[in-house]
Amino acid sequence: MEANIGDIMRIMLFILLAVGLVQAQSIHQLIDQSIKKHPSLKTIQHRLSAMDERIEVSQNFSNPDISLTINDIQFDNPSDRSLEPMQYNAINVLQKFPWFGKLDARKTFTQAQKSVMLDSYEVAKLKLSEEIRMTAYTIKELEARIDILNRYKAVAKQNIDLYTSYASTKNKSHTSSMSASLMLSKIKIRAERYKTLLKSQKAKLKYLVQGKVSSISDTLQIKRPKPLHNYLSKSQNNPNYHMKLSEKNVADANKAIQDLSVTPDPYVKVGYFNRTEYPDYASVTVGISLPLYGSEKLNAEAARKEVLAAVSDSLDYKSSLESEIDTMYAKLTEAYLIYNIIQNESLPQLEHMFELSQSSIQNGGDLFAYTNLLEQKLALEEQRISIKAEYLRTQARLKSLTGEL
Repeated sequence: MEANIGDIMRIMLFILLAVGLVQAQSIHQLIDQSIKKHPSLKTIQHRLSAMDERIEVSQNFSNPDISLTINDIQFDNPSDRSLEPMQYNAINVLQKFPWFGKLDARKTFTQAQKSVMLDSYEVAKLKLSEEIRMTAYTIKELEARIDILNRYKAVAKQNIDLYTSYASTKNKSHTSSMSASLMLSKIKIRAERYKTLLKSQKAKLKYLVQGKVSSISDTLQIKRPKPLHNYLSKSQNNPNYHMKLSEKNVADANKAIQDLSVTPDPYVKVGYFNRTEYPDYASVTVGISLPLYGSEKLNAEAARKEVLAAVSDSLDYKSSLESEIDTMYAKLTEAYLIYNIIQNESLPQLEHMFELSQSSIQNGGDLFAYTNLLEQKLALEEQRISIKAEYLRTQARLKSLTGEL
């Protein structure tokens, strides 16, 4: 019977673990979920869709003007429209026709604007994925800190009991017991702060992925950084840089429109004239607006300078992007080196000091030194967690800079 109960307990434990693994989501899954559901991206999608209508509108002529004229109204007899040949009622229609190439230029300009919006959509997706990674790694960091504090909380309570048992025979144990109690209080305070931060980060992640996240399957594991040139070679994939180039294309398209605007658009005016006692007749007028004041040439020159500004802006952003990649890579390698120092030097040395301290306690040594070593070890273990999370957040930033979702 006892064996059966044990088997049942093991099966139940396995089921619980399996359910936990199913509910846990990877960061990539969270990013995919967010891209499908986040309203900020849907906003840009709707605007992109609206650009198709704007492209179609760019190919339309301007609306025609229509006017009604009642000419030569005699004040003595305003209702009589047969007094003389000059009296007529007329309907006039005026249509302006864009000069050759202007419709194509307007279409190119609107398509360039759509490209900028499409790049902004990619930028928004990349920013969202970066925020999800940053938040997820912060959550994992806080959870790991809380787990360590809970472990040290149990150790601190054991030390208090141990020091209390020495208190009746050794005066120093009173001080050691108080030191252990103080350490326990500090651990409790830090744990509460981390729990509060964890709640706020989970709330942020819930907004970012548009849904509740029970747990994250990714762990705080780091590897040796890739070479710097690996990141710099991918800088061309940055959607912000693409958007700068698209903005330059918009400036080019606008310059083409302004250059064409120097040539005025012709218009045709057709009128039909009705007379009561005399034959009706029609008239046709062809005309253009005269560019007497040079506004069109000034606008064309301004557009040319806007192109130069857009070129300079794209070059400046590319240089700034490469500089930021260099900076982030330096932070990445620094975090990796610090992690190795903590993992391979500081913690092993502290473990050895622990062994010596435990031997000293068994031989009647001071318990206060043991508590001090315990606090140092806790600080180092928290720092190891912090530096791993910092490494991963820096790596997330580098992914964003190189256009990786």
